[in-house]
Amino acid sequence: MIEELIPQYKLLEESFQNKVKKQFDELDLNLIKHVYQDVYLTGNEVDLTKIEEVPYVLKEDLNLDVVTEKAKKAINDGEVAVVLLAGGQGTRLEHTGPKGTFSFEGVSLFELQARQLLQYKKVDGSLPVHWYIMTSDINHEETVSFFKEHTYFEVPEENIHFFKQEHFPPLSKDGELLLTPDKDIMLTPNGNGGIFASLKNSGMLEDMEARGVTTVFMNNVDNVVVKVLDQALVGLHLEDGNDVTSKSITPKEGESVGRLAVIDGFKGVVEYTELPEGSEYQFTNGNIGIHVYSMNFLHEAADGAMPYHLALKKLEHLGPSLEVTKEEVLKFEKFYFDAFKYAGKHNTLQVDRKGEFSPLKNKVGNDSIETAFKDLEEEGLI
Repeated sequence: MIEELIPQYKLLEESFQNKVKKQFDELDLNLIKHVYQDVYLTGNEVDLTKIEEVPYVLKEDLNLDVVTEKAKKAINDGEVAVVLLAGGQGTRLEHTGPKGTFSFEGVSLFELQARQLLQYKKVDGSLPVHWYIMTSDINHEETVSFFKEHTYFEVPEENIHFFKQEHFPPLSKDGELLLTPDKDIMLTPNGNGGIFASLKNSGMLEDMEARGVTTVFMNNVDNVVVKVLDQALVGLHLEDGNDVTSKSITPKEGESVGRLAVIDGFKGVVEYTELPEGSEYQFTNGNIGIHVYSMNFLHEAADGAMPYHLALKKLEHLGPSLEVTKEEVLKFEKFYFDAFKYAGKHNTLQVDRKGEFSPLKNKVGNDSIETAFKDLEEEGLI
């Protein structure tokens, strides 16, 4: 069985065979085969006949005084936590290290977000907000070290909780497992959709509940102007008693952001890569990765089944004769928005792009270092 899925196994020295065999025995082979068959060999195109525009509200529709007051009280009472998705590296920026360590004029992406949490610091130095940061195997140690080196950006150390996202093996197009140059079975982060199971399996959900947290604000590390704990969004969530409350923007023409939508009767997101060509103009709520969750929803999502999606990536691995090669392979990822089907009540707040969304994705061009720096300057953040 092992040589069927790892043809190079017989070429390994005995010590490496023993190591790889142990790793192999820990894998869920039935799941791996199912994902390969279902996601790669079969595949599914989005059926536009089952997709509708998602209902949404604008800020002018809200009683801002009421919702912001509700949000402030909950935050100051320690009922709202923040989860940050920060498992990636700064490779596309040609930055060595975790993406969150990328800095503008000495101010890192992590510090930009930490500053916003500190607005809630009390006179006695305590902070009612706890910050849960999801890393990955590839950047965990560097991330933790970076926070230590910067004395946690003045956030009390006891308020910061690091946990790792889960992993899934990439495969060759023939469905074989891959070996790393260090002769381990290759595993890669299983996508941002692994957030829910990772929160539960790492003990973070239990930690939140022990602290009296009822509401969780989630965002990505690479939106340089994100309004962490946006009181309008948090307040809307609390006022409506939602399971999920999302923030959206109107996408630009051709912009590569997913669309919040109703898919076969359930709220979710259609990724821009999965939209049939020319259909993106039909959906006006661009997903910017900012959501508020109830604890009940987080438990449902952690226990619920979620599909994998396919990404083709060039990854360095060992070829048939144990030579190091870099070829396109199959990487399987979960997307967090596939869990939205477990939400009983879901609302969306559409906001202006300015001061809300400026993703740092590329070294040059759109969503680049230059555009992010410009937006940071305009917002007075650096």
